[in-house]
Amino acid sequence: MNDILSKKIVPYFQPIIAADTNDIYAYEALGRYIDDDGSVKSLGAFFSDGSVSAKDALQVDRIVRKQALKKFAEERKEEYLFINMRLEWIAKYENRPDEAPTVSWAKEFGVDLRKLVIEITEEEFFADREPVANIIAYYKSMGCRIAIDDYGKCASDIGRLALLSPDILKLDMSCVHKSEKSYHYREYMKAISSFAERVGIEALYEGIETQAQLDICIGSKGRYYQGFLLAEPQPSILSPSASRSVFSSSSRRLINRLHEKADRVNSRRKYWDSRVEGFFSKKAFDASGEDDVNDYFSRMFAELSPHIRRIFLCNKWGDQLSYNIEAENGEVKANDYRRRNWLWRGYFQEALTMLGSGMKSHLTDAYRDVTTKEKIYTYIFSINEDLYLFIDILQSKNADCELNGRALPKN
Repeated sequence: MNDILSKKIVPYFQPIIAADTNDIYAYEALGRYIDDDGSVKSLGAFFSDGSVSAKDALQVDRIVRKQALKKFAEERKEEYLFINMRLEWIAKYENRPDEAPTVSWAKEFGVDLRKLVIEITEEEFFADREPVANIIAYYKSMGCRIAIDDYGKCASDIGRLALLSPDILKLDMSCVHKSEKSYHYREYMKAISSFAERVGIEALYEGIETQAQLDICIGSKGRYYQGFLLAEPQPSILSPSASRSVFSSSSRRLINRLHEKADRVNSRRKYWDSRVEGFFSKKAFDASGEDDVNDYFSRMFAELSPHIRRIFLCNKWGDQLSYNIEAENGEVKANDYRRRNWLWRGYFQEALTMLGSGMKSHLTDAYRDVTTKEKIYTYIFSINEDLYLFIDILQSKNADCELNGRALPKN
Protein backbone atom coordinates (compact mmCIF):
# COMPACT_ATOMS: atom_id res chain seq x y z
CA MET A 1 0.00 0.00 0.00
CA ASN A 2 1.45 3.38 -1.02
CA ASP A 3 2.41 5.73 1.81
CA ILE A 4 0.09 8.41 0.39
CA LEU A 5 -2.90 6.37 1.52
CA SER A 6 -1.84 6.83 5.13
CA LYS A 7 -1.98 10.61 4.75
CA LYS A 8 -4.95 12.89 5.03
CA ILE A 9 -6.17 13.36 1.46
CA VAL A 10 -8.17 16.48 0.66
CA PRO A 11 -9.48 18.28 -2.44
CA TYR A 12 -8.34 21.77 -3.38
CA PHE A 13 -10.09 23.98 -5.91
CA GLN A 14 -8.41 26.15 -8.54
CA PRO A 15 -10.58 28.88 -10.09
CA ILE A 16 -10.97 29.14 -13.86
CA ILE A 17 -11.65 32.64 -15.24
CA ALA A 18 -14.04 33.29 -18.14
CA ALA A 19 -13.18 35.99 -20.66
CA ASP A 20 -16.77 37.05 -21.26
CA THR A 21 -17.60 37.74 -17.59
CA ASN A 22 -14.11 38.47 -16.24
CA ASP A 23 -15.21 36.29 -13.33
CA ILE A 24 -14.87 32.72 -12.06
CA TYR A 25 -16.55 30.26 -14.40
CA ALA A 26 -15.53 27.04 -12.68
CA TYR A 27 -13.21 25.30 -10.24
CA GLU A 28 -10.97 22.35 -11.01
CA ALA A 29 -10.79 19.78 -8.21
CA LEU A 30 -7.14 18.93 -7.48
CA GLY A 31 -5.74 16.35 -5.08
CA ARG A 32 -3.70 17.38 -2.03
CA TYR A 33 -2.45 15.56 1.06
CA ILE A 34 -1.47 16.75 4.51
CA ASP A 35 2.10 15.69 5.29
CA ASP A 36 3.34 14.68 8.75
CA ASP A 37 4.59 18.23 9.39
CA GLY A 38 1.15 19.66 8.56
CA SER A 39 2.15 21.08 5.18
CA VAL A 40 -0.18 20.71 2.19
CA LYS A 41 1.36 19.03 -0.84
CA SER A 42 0.19 18.22 -4.36
CA LEU A 43 -0.74 14.70 -5.44
CA GLY A 44 0.44 15.40 -8.98
CA ALA A 45 3.68 13.47 -8.56
CA PHE A 46 1.77 10.53 -7.07
CA PHE A 47 -0.60 10.22 -10.03
CA SER A 48 2.24 10.54 -12.57
CA ASP A 49 4.46 7.98 -10.79
CA GLY A 50 4.68 4.85 -12.93
CA SER A 51 5.43 2.70 -9.90
CA VAL A 52 2.05 3.50 -8.31
CA SER A 53 -0.42 0.68 -8.96
CA ALA A 54 -3.62 1.41 -10.84
CA LYS A 55 -5.56 0.21 -7.80
CA ASP A 56 -3.87 2.67 -5.43
CA ALA A 57 -4.20 5.54 -7.92
CA LEU A 58 -7.91 4.84 -8.33
CA GLN A 59 -8.44 4.62 -4.57
CA VAL A 60 -6.77 7.97 -3.94
CA ASP A 61 -8.55 9.60 -6.86
CA ARG A 62 -11.93 8.44 -5.60
CA ILE A 63 -11.21 9.92 -2.18
CA VAL A 64 -10.46 13.27 -3.82
CA ARG A 65 -13.46 13.09 -6.16
CA LYS A 66 -15.97 12.15 -3.50
CA GLN A 67 -14.80 14.84 -1.08
CA ALA A 68 -14.70 17.42 -3.86
CA LEU A 69 -18.29 16.68 -4.87
CA LYS A 70 -19.43 16.80 -1.25
CA LYS A 71 -17.71 20.12 -0.65
CA PHE A 72 -18.95 21.55 -3.92
CA ALA A 73 -22.51 20.61 -2.91
CA GLU A 74 -22.06 22.38 0.43
CA GLU A 75 -20.37 25.50 -0.94
CA ARG A 76 -21.56 25.69 -4.55
CA LYS A 77 -22.79 28.86 -6.20
CA GLU A 78 -23.41 29.13 -9.93
CA GLU A 79 -20.01 27.89 -11.08
CA TYR A 80 -19.00 24.57 -12.61
CA LEU A 81 -16.75 21.85 -11.19
CA PHE A 82 -14.05 20.15 -13.29
CA ILE A 83 -13.44 16.53 -12.27
CA ASN A 84 -10.41 14.67 -13.65
CA MET A 85 -10.87 11.02 -14.60
CA ARG A 86 -8.74 8.47 -16.41
CA LEU A 87 -10.23 6.86 -19.48
CA GLU A 88 -9.45 3.35 -18.25
CA TRP A 89 -11.63 4.01 -15.19
CA ILE A 90 -14.47 5.40 -17.28
CA ALA A 91 -14.48 2.51 -19.76
CA LYS A 92 -15.19 -0.07 -17.03
CA TYR A 93 -18.72 1.28 -16.68
CA GLU A 94 -19.69 0.97 -20.33
CA ASN A 95 -22.46 -1.56 -19.63
CA ARG A 96 -23.55 -0.11 -16.29
CA PRO A 97 -23.07 3.66 -16.61
CA ASP A 98 -25.63 4.43 -13.90
CA GLU A 99 -23.25 2.78 -11.41
CA ALA A 100 -20.39 5.16 -12.20
CA PRO A 101 -19.22 6.53 -8.82
CA THR A 102 -19.08 10.15 -9.91
CA VAL A 103 -22.72 10.17 -11.00
CA SER A 104 -23.78 8.26 -7.89
CA TRP A 105 -21.97 10.65 -5.54
CA ALA A 106 -23.32 13.69 -7.37
CA LYS A 107 -26.86 12.40 -6.91
CA GLU A 108 -26.15 11.50 -3.27
CA PHE A 109 -24.90 15.00 -2.44
CA GLY A 110 -27.44 16.82 -4.57
CA VAL A 111 -24.98 18.18 -7.14
CA ASP A 112 -26.60 19.28 -10.39
CA LEU A 113 -24.97 17.09 -13.04
CA ARG A 114 -25.25 19.99 -15.48
CA LYS A 115 -22.64 21.75 -13.34
CA LEU A 116 -20.05 18.99 -13.76
CA VAL A 117 -17.28 19.01 -16.36
CA ILE A 118 -15.73 15.58 -16.86
CA GLU A 119 -12.09 16.15 -17.76
CA ILE A 120 -10.15 13.42 -19.55
CA THR A 121 -6.66 13.36 -21.01
CA GLU A 122 -6.58 13.07 -24.81
CA GLU A 123 -3.29 11.14 -24.92
CA GLU A 124 -4.75 8.31 -22.81
CA PHE A 125 -7.28 7.40 -25.50
CA PHE A 126 -6.49 3.80 -26.27
CA ALA A 127 -7.33 1.66 -29.29
CA ASP A 128 -10.66 0.30 -28.05
CA ARG A 129 -12.59 3.51 -28.41
CA GLU A 130 -16.19 2.31 -28.37
CA PRO A 131 -16.52 1.71 -24.60
CA VAL A 132 -15.17 5.18 -23.88
CA ALA A 133 -17.46 6.80 -26.45
CA ASN A 134 -20.46 5.03 -24.94
CA ILE A 135 -19.79 6.10 -21.37
CA ILE A 136 -18.97 9.65 -22.50
CA ALA A 137 -22.33 9.72 -24.30
CA TYR A 138 -23.96 8.66 -21.02
CA TYR A 139 -22.31 11.50 -19.10
CA LYS A 140 -23.52 13.92 -21.76
CA SER A 141 -27.06 12.53 -21.57
CA MET A 142 -26.99 13.29 -17.84
CA GLY A 143 -26.11 16.91 -18.58
CA CYS A 144 -22.36 16.82 -17.88
CA ARG A 145 -19.94 18.75 -20.04
CA ILE A 146 -16.80 17.09 -21.42
CA ALA A 147 -13.30 18.60 -21.45
CA ILE A 148 -10.19 17.21 -23.12
CA ASP A 149 -7.08 17.91 -21.02
CA ASP A 150 -3.48 18.39 -22.20
CA TYR A 151 -4.52 18.89 -25.82
CA GLY A 152 -1.43 19.29 -27.98
CA LYS A 153 0.91 17.50 -25.55
CA CYS A 154 1.35 14.44 -27.76
CA ALA A 155 -0.03 13.47 -31.14
CA SER A 156 -3.44 15.12 -31.05
CA ASP A 157 -5.90 13.03 -33.01
CA ILE A 158 -8.79 14.68 -34.85
CA GLY A 159 -10.53 11.28 -34.90
CA ARG A 160 -10.58 11.19 -31.11
CA LEU A 161 -11.88 14.73 -31.02
CA ALA A 162 -14.65 13.97 -33.49
CA LEU A 163 -15.65 10.82 -31.59
CA LEU A 164 -15.76 12.43 -28.15
CA SER A 165 -17.14 15.78 -29.37
CA PRO A 166 -15.97 17.66 -26.26
CA ASP A 167 -17.32 20.96 -25.04
CA ILE A 168 -13.95 22.31 -23.90
CA LEU A 169 -10.33 21.88 -25.05
CA LYS A 170 -7.67 22.52 -22.43
CA LEU A 171 -4.45 23.38 -24.25
CA ASP A 172 -1.43 21.73 -22.70
CA MET A 173 0.43 24.03 -20.34
CA SER A 174 3.76 23.32 -22.04
CA CYS A 175 2.40 25.14 -25.11
CA VAL A 176 1.52 28.12 -22.93
CA HIS A 177 4.95 28.20 -21.31
CA LYS A 178 6.88 27.78 -24.57
CA SER A 179 4.79 30.47 -26.29
CA GLU A 180 6.75 33.18 -24.47
CA LYS A 181 9.82 32.49 -26.60
CA SER A 182 8.46 30.58 -29.59
CA TYR A 183 6.61 32.13 -32.52
CA HIS A 184 5.58 28.64 -33.62
CA TYR A 185 3.84 27.87 -30.32
CA ARG A 186 2.04 31.22 -30.38
CA GLU A 187 0.73 30.53 -33.87
CA TYR A 188 -0.19 26.96 -32.89
CA MET A 189 -2.28 28.22 -29.98
CA LYS A 190 -4.09 30.67 -32.24
CA ALA A 191 -4.75 27.93 -34.77
CA ILE A 192 -6.18 25.55 -32.15
CA SER A 193 -8.42 28.27 -30.70
CA SER A 194 -9.63 29.24 -34.16
CA PHE A 195 -10.35 25.59 -35.01
CA ALA A 196 -12.18 25.07 -31.71
CA GLU A 197 -14.31 28.16 -32.27
CA ARG A 198 -15.31 27.00 -35.75
CA VAL A 199 -16.49 23.58 -34.54
CA GLY A 200 -18.27 24.87 -31.43
CA ILE A 201 -15.66 23.95 -28.80
CA GLU A 202 -14.44 26.39 -26.14
CA ALA A 203 -10.69 26.75 -25.61
CA LEU A 204 -9.16 26.86 -22.13
CA TYR A 205 -5.55 27.84 -21.41
CA GLU A 206 -4.06 26.28 -18.29
CA GLY A 207 -0.80 26.66 -16.41
CA ILE A 208 -0.59 30.44 -16.85
CA GLU A 209 2.19 31.65 -14.56
CA THR A 210 3.42 34.96 -15.98
CA GLN A 211 1.89 38.17 -17.28
CA ALA A 212 3.48 37.56 -20.68
CA GLN A 213 1.82 34.14 -20.91
CA LEU A 214 -1.56 35.61 -20.00
CA ASP A 215 -1.20 38.34 -22.64
CA ILE A 216 -0.35 35.73 -25.27
CA CYS A 217 -3.25 33.49 -24.25
CA ILE A 218 -5.80 36.30 -24.34
CA GLY A 219 -4.44 37.33 -27.74
CA SER A 220 -4.95 33.73 -28.89
CA LYS A 221 -8.71 34.07 -28.34
CA GLY A 222 -9.47 31.38 -25.79
CA ARG A 223 -12.56 31.69 -23.59
CA TYR A 224 -11.24 30.29 -20.27
CA TYR A 225 -7.99 30.86 -18.34
CA GLN A 226 -6.38 29.02 -15.45
CA GLY A 227 -3.06 29.23 -13.63
CA PHE A 228 -1.18 30.43 -10.56
CA LEU A 229 -1.00 33.98 -11.93
CA LEU A 230 -4.79 34.24 -11.78
CA ALA A 231 -5.58 32.01 -8.80
CA GLU A 232 -3.86 29.30 -6.82
CA PRO A 233 -5.62 26.12 -5.71
CA GLN A 234 -7.50 26.77 -2.46
CA PRO A 235 -9.24 24.61 0.15
CA SER A 236 -12.64 26.30 -0.16
CA ILE A 237 -14.75 28.03 -2.78
CA LEU A 238 -16.73 30.08 -0.28
CA SER A 239 -14.36 33.05 -0.50
CA PRO A 240 -12.39 32.47 -3.70
CA SER A 241 -9.18 34.37 -4.24
CA ALA A 242 -8.70 35.27 -7.89
CA SER A 243 -6.79 38.12 -9.54
CA ARG A 244 -9.59 39.52 -11.69
CA SER A 245 -7.72 42.83 -11.98
CA VAL A 246 -4.73 41.05 -13.54
CA PHE A 247 -7.02 39.50 -16.14
CA SER A 248 -8.93 42.70 -16.89
CA SER A 249 -5.74 44.77 -17.24
CA SER A 250 -4.37 42.20 -19.70
CA SER A 251 -7.63 42.38 -21.67
CA ARG A 252 -7.38 46.17 -21.82
CA ARG A 253 -3.82 45.93 -23.10
CA LEU A 254 -5.02 43.62 -25.85
CA ILE A 255 -7.74 46.07 -26.85
CA ASN A 256 -5.19 48.89 -27.00
CA ARG A 257 -2.84 46.75 -29.08
CA LEU A 258 -5.66 45.85 -31.48
CA HIS A 259 -6.56 49.52 -31.94
CA GLU A 260 -2.90 50.39 -32.50
CA LYS A 261 -2.57 47.52 -34.95
CA ALA A 262 -5.66 48.66 -36.87
CA ASP A 263 -4.25 52.18 -37.13
CA ARG A 264 -0.86 50.85 -38.18
CA VAL A 265 -2.31 48.53 -40.83
CA ASN A 266 -4.53 51.29 -42.18
CA SER A 267 -1.58 53.68 -42.41
CA ARG A 268 0.53 51.07 -44.16
CA ARG A 269 -2.25 50.29 -46.62
CA LYS A 270 -2.75 53.97 -47.44
CA TYR A 271 0.99 54.39 -47.86
CA TRP A 272 1.17 51.56 -50.41
CA ASP A 273 -2.01 52.83 -52.08
CA SER A 274 -0.27 56.14 -52.70
CA ARG A 275 2.92 54.50 -54.02
CA VAL A 276 1.13 52.08 -56.34
CA GLU A 277 -1.39 54.62 -57.62
CA GLY A 278 1.44 57.08 -58.13
CA PHE A 279 3.26 54.61 -60.34
CA PHE A 280 0.12 53.79 -62.34
CA SER A 281 -0.56 57.49 -62.88
CA LYS A 282 2.94 57.98 -64.33
CA LYS A 283 2.93 54.89 -66.53
CA ALA A 284 -0.28 53.45 -67.91
CA PHE A 285 -0.71 49.71 -67.45
CA ASP A 286 -1.11 47.55 -70.55
CA ALA A 287 -1.85 43.84 -70.00
CA SER A 288 -1.92 42.94 -73.69
CA GLY A 289 1.48 41.21 -73.86
CA GLU A 290 3.40 39.02 -71.41
CA ASP A 291 6.70 40.82 -72.06
CA ASP A 292 5.07 44.18 -71.49
CA VAL A 293 3.51 42.99 -68.23
CA ASN A 294 6.81 41.66 -66.87
CA ASP A 295 8.67 44.79 -67.94
CA TYR A 296 6.02 46.97 -66.31
CA PHE A 297 6.27 45.24 -62.95
CA SER A 298 10.06 45.14 -63.11
CA ARG A 299 10.02 48.92 -63.32
CA MET A 300 7.50 49.09 -60.47
CA PHE A 301 9.69 46.82 -58.37
CA ALA A 302 12.70 49.06 -58.93
CA GLU A 303 10.76 52.16 -57.90
CA LEU A 304 9.09 50.66 -54.82
CA SER A 305 12.18 48.95 -53.37
CA PRO A 306 14.00 48.38 -51.01
CA HIS A 307 11.55 46.59 -48.70
CA ILE A 308 9.69 44.57 -51.31
CA ARG A 309 10.30 40.84 -51.64
CA ARG A 310 8.25 40.23 -54.81
CA ILE A 311 5.56 41.56 -57.17
CA PHE A 312 3.21 39.51 -59.34
CA LEU A 313 -0.13 39.77 -61.14
CA CYS A 314 -3.17 37.46 -60.86
CA ASN A 315 -6.64 37.42 -62.35
CA LYS A 316 -9.74 37.18 -60.18
CA TRP A 317 -9.71 33.38 -60.52
CA GLY A 318 -6.35 33.13 -58.79
CA ASP A 319 -4.29 32.38 -61.92
CA GLN A 320 -0.88 34.08 -61.99
CA LEU A 321 -0.40 36.07 -65.21
CA SER A 322 3.08 37.51 -64.72
CA TYR A 323 6.50 36.34 -63.63
CA ASN A 324 7.51 36.79 -60.02
CA ILE A 325 9.62 39.93 -60.03
CA GLU A 326 11.61 39.43 -56.82
CA ALA A 327 14.75 40.14 -54.87
CA GLU A 328 17.00 37.11 -54.67
CA ASN A 329 20.53 37.12 -53.22
CA GLY A 330 20.85 40.85 -53.72
CA GLU A 331 19.64 40.75 -57.32
CA VAL A 332 16.29 41.36 -59.01
CA LYS A 333 15.11 38.29 -60.88
CA ALA A 334 12.09 37.32 -62.95
CA ASN A 335 10.98 33.77 -62.03
CA ASP A 336 8.30 32.12 -64.09
CA TYR A 337 5.27 31.23 -61.95
CA ARG A 338 2.70 31.88 -64.66
CA ARG A 339 -0.37 29.65 -64.70
CA ARG A 340 0.07 28.80 -61.01
CA ASN A 341 -3.17 29.18 -59.10
CA TRP A 342 -3.20 30.84 -55.67
CA LEU A 343 -6.82 30.42 -54.70
CA TRP A 344 -5.68 27.98 -52.01
CA ARG A 345 -3.74 30.72 -50.23
CA GLY A 346 -5.67 32.15 -47.32
CA TYR A 347 -4.73 35.70 -48.21
CA PHE A 348 -6.21 35.36 -51.72
CA GLN A 349 -9.54 34.34 -50.23
CA GLU A 350 -9.30 37.26 -47.76
CA ALA A 351 -8.61 39.61 -50.66
CA LEU A 352 -11.62 38.39 -52.62
CA THR A 353 -13.84 39.14 -49.65
CA MET A 354 -12.39 42.60 -48.96
CA LEU A 355 -12.03 43.75 -52.56
CA GLY A 356 -15.45 42.32 -53.37
CA SER A 357 -16.93 44.62 -50.72
CA GLY A 358 -15.74 47.69 -52.59
CA MET A 359 -12.29 48.29 -51.11
CA LYS A 360 -9.55 49.01 -53.62
CA SER A 361 -6.79 47.31 -51.61
CA HIS A 362 -6.13 44.89 -48.77
CA LEU A 363 -3.18 44.27 -46.45
CA THR A 364 -2.75 40.88 -44.76
CA ASP A 365 -1.44 40.08 -41.30
CA ALA A 366 2.25 39.22 -41.14
CA TYR A 367 3.20 35.60 -41.83
CA ARG A 368 6.28 33.50 -42.67
CA ASP A 369 7.14 33.23 -46.34
CA VAL A 370 7.18 29.54 -47.32
CA THR A 371 10.28 29.99 -49.48
CA THR A 372 12.54 32.36 -47.55
CA LYS A 373 10.98 31.95 -44.05
CA GLU A 374 11.12 35.73 -43.72
CA LYS A 375 8.28 37.52 -42.01
CA ILE A 376 6.26 39.37 -44.63
CA TYR A 377 2.83 40.76 -45.26
CA THR A 378 1.06 40.90 -48.62
CA TYR A 379 -0.51 43.98 -50.15
CA ILE A 380 -3.22 43.34 -52.76
CA PHE A 381 -4.39 46.10 -55.11
CA SER A 382 -7.39 45.87 -57.42
CA ILE A 383 -6.24 47.19 -60.80
CA ASN A 384 -9.72 46.54 -62.15
CA GLU A 385 -12.49 44.03 -61.49
CA ASP A 386 -10.51 41.28 -63.25
CA LEU A 387 -6.87 41.92 -62.26
CA TYR A 388 -5.17 41.98 -58.84
CA LEU A 389 -1.64 43.15 -58.09
CA PHE A 390 0.19 41.34 -55.28
CA ILE A 391 3.20 42.79 -53.44
CA ASP A 392 5.01 40.81 -50.72
CA ILE A 393 6.60 43.28 -48.30
CA LEU A 394 9.25 42.51 -45.69
CA GLN A 395 8.24 43.16 -42.12
CA SER A 396 11.23 44.43 -40.18
CA LYS A 397 12.06 47.17 -37.70
CA ASN A 398 14.11 48.98 -40.33
CA ALA A 399 11.27 48.83 -42.83
CA ASP A 400 8.74 50.03 -40.28
CA CYS A 401 10.97 52.89 -39.18
CA GLU A 402 11.50 53.99 -42.76
CA LEU A 403 7.79 53.83 -43.57
CA ASN A 404 6.87 55.67 -40.38
CA GLY A 405 9.39 58.35 -41.20
CA ARG A 406 7.79 59.13 -44.55
CA ALA A 407 4.73 61.26 -45.02
CA LEU A 408 1.56 59.22 -45.28
CA PRO A 409 -1.20 60.29 -47.62
CA LYS A 410 -4.04 62.35 -46.20
CA ASN A 411 -7.64 61.32 -46.66
